[in-house]
Amino acid sequence: MNSSFRPSEPPRPICVIGNANLDLVTGSIDDWPEWGTEVFLERSDFRIGGSAANTALVLQRLRHPVGLVSATGSDAAAAMITHQFAGALDRISARPGPTSMSVGILQTGGERSFFSTNGHLDGLDAAFFSHALEDWPLEGAIALVSGGFALPGLMAEHTDFLERLRARGATIAIDPGWPGEGWSDAAIDNARAWIGLADHILLNDKEALGLAGENAVHAACRAFAPYMRRDAALVVKRGPEGAACYHTRNYLVEHAAPLDVIDTVGAGDAFNAGYLSAVAEGASERAALRHGIDVATRVIGEFPRSGDAISPERIAEPCAISSS
Repeated sequence: MNSSFRPSEPPRPICVIGNANLDLVTGSIDDWPEWGTEVFLERSDFRIGGSAANTALVLQRLRHPVGLVSATGSDAAAAMITHQFAGALDRISARPGPTSMSVGILQTGGERSFFSTNGHLDGLDAAFFSHALEDWPLEGAIALVSGGFALPGLMAEHTDFLERLRARGATIAIDPGWPGEGWSDAAIDNARAWIGLADHILLNDKEALGLAGENAVHAACRAFAPYMRRDAALVVKRGPEGAACYHTRNYLVEHAAPLDVIDTVGAGDAFNAGYLSAVAEGASERAALRHGIDVATRVIGEFPRSGDAISPERIAEPCAISSS
């Protein structure tokens, strides 16, 4: 990898709003085992998860000014999250009940399946986030609302919440994720309303194609155009094929280098961190795409995941994949 991005201006802070939970990622398996049997796996990694927390973790590693606005449950598992997000811009509250958990089973070749509990996430609504953000310096910052479809308590007021963030002077980014009920008419209407308020729309290719009802990424991007703000950027993450950025002025594609991957969990979140940190530091759209790809490639080449700082020089280093 060779990331050419270098900051050209002081970075704007990034406020990451959304879900935090704990992940147990383990594998790899070729086929699902028969019920009632036991399988011994080579690797496991117990770590903080959730799309918002994953993005904030990588921004911390990039040494970018960032704050996570989220919550934990009231159990012992919460301590791992609150310890990691104890900075001046972090806003983590304890909610009654268990902390949400996910178990990720890796398939040989990099695909995975999750078993998750909602836990404390069900209670995170617009009132909770608005209260947590009362003293956050949003003027001129980038506010990323991550995993909107995974936060049922926020759904009813999600659009109004984005409008309030914009009224406070924030640049809006969204990564809504995949709706649990699929792309129903209600989910499509919600996503289109959020797209109309966002400056940066971050989707993966499956989400973009499903939402647009198209078979090609470029066609899906064109289908979103009537709902986008004039200066908004629609970014489509395409996994091993890189990423694309659609803007009213152009359509850019950046490719990823081949990589043997064990663990793709959080790949899109790591991309979001790299892309938004570059945007916050004044990069061009193409440079931001490139930085997002390079950061994601760096992160998913690690197992277990590291907490070490990622500098521009380290992004270009080869990644060592080990077992635990």
